[in-house]
Amino acid sequence: MTTTVTAPSRNIALISARVIAGLLGSVQLAGAAFFLLIAPEAGVWLGLWIDVPIVALTLSAIFLKLGVAFLPGLSAARRIAMGFVAFPLGIAVTLVKITAYHEPEGVTFVVIDTVLLLLVLLARRSERR
Repeated sequence: MTTTVTAPSRNIALISARVIAGLLGSVQLAGAAFFLLIAPEAGVWLGLWIDVPIVALTLSAIFLKLGVAFLPGLSAARRIAMGFVAFPLGIAVTLVKITAYHEPEGVTFVVIDTVLLLLVLLARRSERR
């Protein structure tokens, strides 16, 4: 008697999104730590009422990205849901930072977040099959 066991298919788009989100979130966390803790005088600050919400949203997007990448035990559906919050939030905050804080290098992060959002869309499509 032969039995066939099929392994569950791997969601390559979700794996790719997790790897890129982990790398991006780590780099962004290092940058935030640098400008908040090590060299705050090197940062551009517009005022308490603008900076505090922007920093809070930025850190939220970073921690969501790290959660998508590294939180153990999350189902694929939950990682995808977190990605649908993290990546558009990252894009929105970065667009504000590009315009208000004059950070043209943020375009790189917008592109990467857009790629991540597309990967999450593909991952959701793969999960539904």
